[in-house]
Amino acid sequence: MNIINRSTSRKKIQWLSADSSNDAALKKVIRYKNLILNKGTKAFAEINTELKLKSPNSYKVKQSEILKSESFVSDHLKQSILNSAANIKLVCENDKKGLSSTPIETTKGIQVWKEFRSIDSVGIYVPGGSAPLISSLLMQLIPAQVAGCKNIIVCTPPNKSGEISPEILWIAKVYGVKEIYKVGGAQAILAMAYGTTIVPKVNKIFGPGNVYVNAAKKLCSSDVAIDLPAGPSEVMIVSNDIEKASIAAADALSQLEHDPDSRAFIISSNLKILQKIKTSVNEQMQQLSRQSVLKQSIENLLLIKAKSFKDTLVLINDCAPEHLILLDDDYSKYLVEVNNAGSIFCGALSPESFGDYSSGTNHVLPTNGQAKVHSGLGVKDFGKQISVQTASSEGFENLKNTVITMAQAESLDAHEQAVKIRQSNANQKASSRSYTEIRKTNETSIYLNLNIDGTGNYNINTGLKYLDHLLEQFSKHGSFDLYLTCLGDLEIDEHHTIEDIAIALGIAINTSLGDRVGISRYASSETLVMDEVKSSISLDLSSRRFLKFKCSQLRDYVGDFPTEMFEHFFVSLINSAAMTCHIDTTGKNSHHLLEATFKTFARCLKKAVVIESTRSSSTKGLL
Repeated sequence: MNIINRSTSRKKIQWLSADSSNDAALKKVIRYKNLILNKGTKAFAEINTELKLKSPNSYKVKQSEILKSESFVSDHLKQSILNSAANIKLVCENDKKGLSSTPIETTKGIQVWKEFRSIDSVGIYVPGGSAPLISSLLMQLIPAQVAGCKNIIVCTPPNKSGEISPEILWIAKVYGVKEIYKVGGAQAILAMAYGTTIVPKVNKIFGPGNVYVNAAKKLCSSDVAIDLPAGPSEVMIVSNDIEKASIAAADALSQLEHDPDSRAFIISSNLKILQKIKTSVNEQMQQLSRQSVLKQSIENLLLIKAKSFKDTLVLINDCAPEHLILLDDDYSKYLVEVNNAGSIFCGALSPESFGDYSSGTNHVLPTNGQAKVHSGLGVKDFGKQISVQTASSEGFENLKNTVITMAQAESLDAHEQAVKIRQSNANQKASSRSYTEIRKTNETSIYLNLNIDGTGNYNINTGLKYLDHLLEQFSKHGSFDLYLTCLGDLEIDEHHTIEDIAIALGIAINTSLGDRVGISRYASSETLVMDEVKSSISLDLSSRRFLKFKCSQLRDYVGDFPTEMFEHFFVSLINSAAMTCHIDTTGKNSHHLLEATFKTFARCLKKAVVIESTRSSSTKGLL
């Protein structure tokens, strides 16, 4: 534990630790890799014997082991785990919202956006050591599940009895993890990277670990994706308040107790404050249990007297600490200037321990200066963004000459031809009244293509089978081509899915009609019967939004469709389509009542959109 005075010392501060993958560790890990590649699962026993570890009877945790774990975990700990997990999930769900973007129109008729997709299979490593790192499992498992990863496996070392801690198993039970393996260290990383007869190969590996784990991750990183370059844990604390000296000391010790190689840096512009912190560190250290670790890591505590506020900022950004604690109440003046840090804790009531466990932010963070280029672990790391684009006939015409010119400049005539060959398709589409609506909200993602001059072709997937059926009837009876996919929050309820589909369909109808000049406009008293049901509908495509809706009593659900949303569907559709509509459907059978209404509406709309002349159908000259 040393004090450096920046006002008198010109010595450059060494922020970085020694390479965590030393030659000896790397040499051993290479040998383990060859063993696993040649012997597969059998290599585990050989490695365990070398490390004087007991090999379990079964490397894969049995479902019975997972189920019985509950009785060994206290109710108090269970509640703490659930509270922490809930906060982590909230942060993850909020982060995910920004990973898929809303379409933007770069050129008139050209829409581009990004879609987030999860990684198919991921491997999570949870260190064992002296205690089960349940927080490490939560920090990796929850973002993986929020991202939507379908195949999640967990590797963690067993204890001396060959068992996995009940806390780990209980979390697995609660969150539905079925594949847990009693494999630790470098061999776990290598097994997930290359696969064995028991441990499956994954696409990406996550998780902290010792020097051998880190060496294994680096070694196999050309064959499988890994999360972050790992190094010893570190914290930087900034304070100019002598009253907070004991807090600064406690924060430093909380990081130093992790590992003998853990590091802590404390910055103040006041030498007396640093001296008081040093005294408090020595006093508090005597009261802590992990003395063997602290006696080594305390040598990695550096107290730095900064020359000024500006100098403090230089030190922070040069170090790029894993954890940065801005202890004083004026933390905002630092916050706006900090460019490099893994995670920042603001104010005296925000201990780094909160981030390690329960505030919701992830504790898997870049170390050893990697915060200059890396972020902490999050949902984004368990997936990827795919760019998407679509062009209307108008967009094609607007952009084609630009692309042809660029292709000619680069002498890539096949690129030029790929544009020119589409001209006939563009002309054909330009003559039809069609529109693609891409609607994204926090609750739904909708992709809808409507051609009102179509022949009744459809491909519809809303997530609600009966709504699919109703929209298929709309397409068939109106001779409209309708292609629709909706990803909605049906795990909550059906409301957003049904409402947003109606809005998207209405927008597509409205936009396809253009200025509405020459259309028939009216379709009066179109009537259809289905057994005892009679549906009568009248339409005016006047751009005047009005719905009069009347329907006989319905049962609560028809299939998976809640009938309370029946009228609301048409309210949303009519408003976004900008039309006047009168609906009157009577009868007894709920299925017939809904289906007849959709069929009649489609037939009515089919008549109203017919082009009769080039003149406006309004005496006002404007619809």
